Amino acid sequence: MLASLMLSSLAWAAALPPEMPIFKYKGIILDDKDLRYNPHQDLIFPSVIAAHDCFISPLGRYYLYYAPHDAPGGICLAFAGNPAGPWHEYTNNPIITREWPTNYKVSHVSGPHALWNPDERKLFLYYHGENPVTRLATSTDGIHFHYDGAVVHTGMFQNVSEASYGRVFRRELPGHAGEYVMLLMGNNQGIRRIYLATSKSGREWEPRRAPLLDPPPGTDQVAGAWYLSRGGKHYFVAHANNSKAGFNQGYDLYLAETDAAFEHINYLGKFMDRTFVSPTNEGVMSPCFFQEQDGAIYLFFNIGARLRNKIALAIAQPAGQAPTQPPGNSR
Repeated sequence: MLASLMLSSLAWAAALPPEMPIFKYKGIILDDKDLRYNPHQDLIFPSVIAAHDCFISPLGRYYLYYAPHDAPGGICLAFAGNPAGPWHEYTNNPIITREWPTNYKVSHVSGPHALWNPDERKLFLYYHGENPVTRLATSTDGIHFHYDGAVVHTGMFQNVSEASYGRVFRRELPGHAGEYVMLLMGNNQGIRRIYLATSKSGREWEPRRAPLLDPPPGTDQVAGAWYLSRGGKHYFVAHANNSKAGFNQGYDLYLAETDAAFEHINYLGKFMDRTFVSPTNEGVMSPCFFQEQDGAIYLFFNIGARLRNKIALAIAQPAGQAPTQPPGNSR
């Protein structure tokens, strides 16, 4: 049985485009049992930045933002001297809570995504709470934040009841004046799909009302999309599952190729099978790719059963042609 699982895992890896990095699993880097702030034994949606390139005297060279899924949620911070760890919990987590007096009071906040804005010299942190609203907070030190408001909501899209788990990238699409794109999850009448919005500043967003990415073949839910540019080609990596087989399990990472305008989608199959972690692992979700100057690529993701996740790490050395741009928010 173990041998057949290993062969199955090797099959999806061998089918990847040659320019894709090959990852080696390194293990869990954040475990709920080791944390002071731990309302639900659940950690999701990692987002990593090079803090030493952004802030004066940061706690560590690298910052990792994450959150529990369920209420009360809370945007949390960990720091490290090396992206491989060890990672240390910030002592005053959560740094953003479900209540921000005079701004909002919601059941939970979750799904953080951090992006350095070089024009404003500020960290832009996107997160949701409630699920129909994506919010923005900004910071000059990555710890203390100013609330900037709700930037994306369900009314911007067609027949959508959630607009959350947004990932933001510096990327100018042909025919758009904006320098930023947001890939977010929308609940479209019970089916979660990926939607697109563009922005000139990272503050005001113009939506593409129709879905960008449907669930891959064999699945009926997709979320947590990340944009990769490699070898002059454009890709999305997102987690997906078949909810009919069990909503809290069976999550794999899938790969799709797109054109420069993000208009045409070609599904390529699995990017990473959940058994990459172990034969009994129930999910790999919410990928965050981070590239160092030496070319090493760090993949942060949550693993395990949904609502009982831990944050794990895999590392790849460059394979094939190097990326035409860093795959994510490395600088």
